[in-house]
Amino acid sequence: MAKKGNQPQQPPPPQRPILSRLSFLHQASSILSLPQHQSLGLSRYYTSHLLAVSKKSVQRLSPSVKHPICKRCSSTLTPGVSCTTRIENKSKNGRKPWADILVIQCNLCKASKRFPLHQRGDPKNKKKEENNPVEGSPGDDKIVQTVAVEAENIQDVAMLET
Repeated sequence: MAKKGNQPQQPPPPQRPILSRLSFLHQASSILSLPQHQSLGLSRYYTSHLLAVSKKSVQRLSPSVKHPICKRCSSTLTPGVSCTTRIENKSKNGRKPWADILVIQCNLCKASKRFPLHQRGDPKNKKKEENNPVEGSPGDDKIVQTVAVEAENIQDVAMLET
C-alpha cells in the first residue's frame, strides 16, 4: 500500500503556455486600444494574433473575450471610443420586450454585431411583479442592514477624525 506523502505532484495542464499567451495577447490588445496609447495598428495585430492562436490550438475563447472584438477589422470595441452601442426592438412599435437587441457598431469599418438582451420568458414574469409589487420582499432586509452598517462605519470614521 502506497503512502499518501509519496504521491507525485500532478503536472500543470499541457495547454498552460498557450492559455497564458492568449491572456497576454488579450490584455495587450485591450490596453493598446485605449485612447491615451493611440496604437491602434498594434492593438489590431495582437487581436488578430489572439484569434489565430486560439483557432490553431483549438482553444475556445469565452464570450467575454469574443464580444468586444470586431469580426471584420479585428479592433477592440470600446463603447464610446471605438464603437457605438444602441438597443433595437424591431417588433411592432416595440411591443415585445423580449425582442430587445443590443447592436454594437464599429466606428472604423462600420460592421455591426447583434446580441439579444432577454430570454423569451423573462419579461413576462417581470411584468407581473411590476403590476403586483410585494411589500417586504426578502432582498429589502439585506439592503436595510447594509445601509445601517455603512452608516455606523461613517460615524466611527467621523469620531476617529475628531
